[in-house]
Amino acid sequence: MNLRRKKPHDSLYMLLDTMCNAFGGIILLAVLVVLLTSKEQSQSGTSSDTQEMLQRRLVIAETNLQQSLQLSSSLNAKANDERWKTQVSLLATRQQIQDEIKAIRELAAQNAKKLDASASADPAERMKKLNAQLAAAQARKLEAQNSLAASKENARRLSTRLASLEKQAVDRVKESQRQLRLPKEHETGKRVIYIIARYGRIYTCRNSDLSRNETDIEWTSTLASEIAKPKQGKGIDPAVNAAGLRTYFRNLSESSVYVAFCVFEDSFAAFISARQLATDSGLAYGWDPFQFSDGPVSFGAVGHIPKPQ
Repeated sequence: MNLRRKKPHDSLYMLLDTMCNAFGGIILLAVLVVLLTSKEQSQSGTSSDTQEMLQRRLVIAETNLQQSLQLSSSLNAKANDERWKTQVSLLATRQQIQDEIKAIRELAAQNAKKLDASASADPAERMKKLNAQLAAAQARKLEAQNSLAASKENARRLSTRLASLEKQAVDRVKESQRQLRLPKEHETGKRVIYIIARYGRIYTCRNSDLSRNETDIEWTSTLASEIAKPKQGKGIDPAVNAAGLRTYFRNLSESSVYVAFCVFEDSFAAFISARQLATDSGLAYGWDPFQFSDGPVSFGAVGHIPKPQ
């Protein structure tokens, strides 16, 4: 081929390419404009639809609220009605009875299964099991009997111990008690001076000159006797005026006087002190116990009488 005759390519192809590209760009822009316009229209339409839907929902919600309030009022009225309360109580009782019936049926079914199992079990095995249960029960019985016997033995031992302790307590009390010997009646040639111990004090029936003590004792004379009633608050308190009582005893003639104490139950301590003072003064003494129920001391021709007059 002759190269010198070859002509350059025509530029129509480039023009066509340019036109096609421009036309495609225009179409692309048109499509984008259409898409954007449709999207805005759809958004505006959707927002308006949404507001209407919200209003409808609000109206429906208010209606439902009113209905709910009416239903609540109706239910409260029914709940406060005695008839409904009775029905509710009956329903609860019915449910409880149904539960009990169900429990009884289950227990009956279990018992039936046990009976079926027992009936289907081997009698020899059943007898062996019952013998084992009987042996265990007898062992428990023997253990309880042994425990009872041990308790009885312990109780007997404790009773013996208690009796021993009581005896020891009695012996201790006897050891702590002071044995007193009552005076024996005997003939004496001495003159008897009576002293009454009462109200915690010492009342001498005679003064130091052997005259009758009318200051501390109220005397009542009868045909057969003289009754001496000590005045409460008078007399001599050995714990306070021991010196005066000692002087009284020393003024008595020890060779011709015998002191006899009439001791009431409330003045034993005063008698002990007065007796010691009389012994220190060299006087012989004796004493007789009196009780409040004996009344005042009555002196007669043969001595005193510790009996109420």
